[in-house]
Amino acid sequence: SIDVPGRFQRIDEGQNFEVIIDYAPEVESMKALHSVIKSMECNKVIHVLGACGGGRDAGKRPILGVMAASVADTVIVTNEDPYDDDPQTIIEQVAQGALNTGKIEGINLFSIIDRSEAIAKAVNSAHEGDVVLITGKGAEQAMCIAGGKKVPWDDRKEVSKALLQRKNE
Repeated sequence: SIDVPGRFQRIDEGQNFEVIIDYAPEVESMKALHSVIKSMECNKVIHVLGACGGGRDAGKRPILGVMAASVADTVIVTNEDPYDDDPQTIIEQVAQGALNTGKIEGINLFSIIDRSEAIAKAVNSAHEGDVVLITGKGAEQAMCIAGGKKVPWDDRKEVSKALLQRKNE
């Protein structure tokens, strides 16, 4: 098998649960990823996701929320690549899909604009045998924000940081 950075990439810092990063920004790629997750032996699934801004298909946002909620026990919606769109609006649109499937804000659905915080929340709420799934960025090295700016970003580094912080607490 060929390992592609950011595609079903496991991050292992010695924790007793799986953390998997995958790019999967589209409905079809998310569907394929979810079928693999469903076939895995695991306790709970915690899914961190967002959706793109910048004139991308806003119609898919609630669909991604529905998809995440149908596979994950806990859904954490966060910032991804908002471009010039309002990140909070994007998050609300994705979260609406999860709400429509019966997820409850503050119980098994969380909207956290800061992606670092969202990843830390997922990692810190995971227990032995769980799967933490983080989608939307994969191995990308930047987050695209307003005004054509890019800020340095790497989900893999953020996950490792959160895992090591958890281990040291």
